[in-house]
Amino acid sequence: MRAQALRDAQDLRVGARRDVSALLAGAYCSAFRGRGLVFEELREYQPGDDASTIEWKATARLGRPIAKRMREERDLLVALLVDASDSLDYGYAGETKRAAVRRAAAAIACAAVRSQDRVALATFSDPVHDTLRPAGGAVQLERVFACLAAETPGRRSDARPALAWAIDTLPRHALVILISDLFLPDPDPLLARCARKHDLLVLRPVDPADGPPRRTAPVRVAPLESGRRAVWRPRRADRAVRTALCEADLRRRGADYAEIGTGERLVPGLQRVFEKRAGGAA
Repeated sequence: MRAQALRDAQDLRVGARRDVSALLAGAYCSAFRGRGLVFEELREYQPGDDASTIEWKATARLGRPIAKRMREERDLLVALLVDASDSLDYGYAGETKRAAVRRAAAAIACAAVRSQDRVALATFSDPVHDTLRPAGGAVQLERVFACLAAETPGRRSDARPALAWAIDTLPRHALVILISDLFLPDPDPLLARCARKHDLLVLRPVDPADGPPRRTAPVRVAPLESGRRAVWRPRRADRAVRTALCEADLRRRGADYAEIGTGERLVPGLQRVFEKRAGGAA
């Protein structure tokens, strides 16, 4: 088992560096560097200042225009919450969603370290398996690869402990990236609390086999995580598997949402996510 984990970590290391060298380094910097603003001080409003900087409560209290000064955060903290449950062992033509989730997390961590950002990590299924406190540099990146490659017992997924860890442990204004197929209990209100404290992005891997074939007889299924048997009828209104959360749920609670592909579609999908956020459209 240890030998397999070491081989997996080596594959993640090589793949992440190849992905970042090929496509993601520039896109990552433009999308995430310097996005955060933190309060620095109150001062007198000066002609030419943006009216949106006026602090209205202080203005009313003092009887003269007061503006708030914001400082751009350059030291970004990227926290990866990575699903490791059994439902990820699924995919088309030998490429599983688990491989896509690990590869995406490894590539983002590699891009962050290259940009001299700090990285934190939590892997979860039902419990939280491994956590890494924020740090930067090559040593932290090796720890990330090792955690992603480790065996993770526990078949069901629950993001609530990982979100609670991000809320309680991380400083404000971190970029928290939840990577999951979203087959999990509704994590609200922790999801909304995390989105208020941090910049929360949810990435969901999608696979060509997710869509059911048009002509298939009803079949009896048993989902990996719930184990509850049911009859699946492949009608358009009856999806093969329903997720606990949809894009509307996530955005309503303050999180950004994007989908990434598996296999060869993974890196182009990540690049589109970064470019969209850089353009302010995420």
